[in-house]
Amino acid sequence: MYRYVSSELGFRTPALINSIKIFVRDFSDIPSISVSRLNTEEINQALEIHSLQWQQSTDSTKLIKEFKFSNFKQTFVFMGSVSQVADQMQHFPKWVQKGNKVTVEMTTQDCKGISVKDILLAYTMESIANHVENQTVENVCDTIKVSTNQLLNNWNSNFTKTEDVFQGFQKNIVQL
Repeated sequence: MYRYVSSELGFRTPALINSIKIFVRDFSDIPSISVSRLNTEEINQALEIHSLQWQQSTDSTKLIKEFKFSNFKQTFVFMGSVSQVADQMQHFPKWVQKGNKVTVEMTTQDCKGISVKDILLAYTMESIANHVENQTVENVCDTIKVSTNQLLNNWNSNFTKTEDVFQGFQKNIVQL
């Protein structure tokens, strides 16, 4: 049995994908999800599936990213918008803001490491950052209204697309 179809392409077995896959209907579902600490391979796969450009701490217990915005207003709108989602998820990042930069660290205290909750919040933060950068910000009190349904549908479909690609590779291997 193959553990990897191709390590160069980064496609993993369904077992690995299943270990990091959660389908979410609403951010308020997140607090009730029981999580376990992801290993380095699972973290890398989850980041790849969702096209996230986050770094792991050297001990793989934290996700880290620095967001840079055009101005202070955008930075503040980003933080306010993320705060609303984090409150719904009951999962809060550690962040430091200076001028137009926000450095974020995330970890899940329940498992003393990175969990799927951190990956989902990272995915959400990326989406919010993209919206902030592409929208005119008038006031630091503005917030980006996150389309929860669209964001979570995209999150869920990323897993489905990855599984479809993997199944296509499996069929090609069987035909060989």
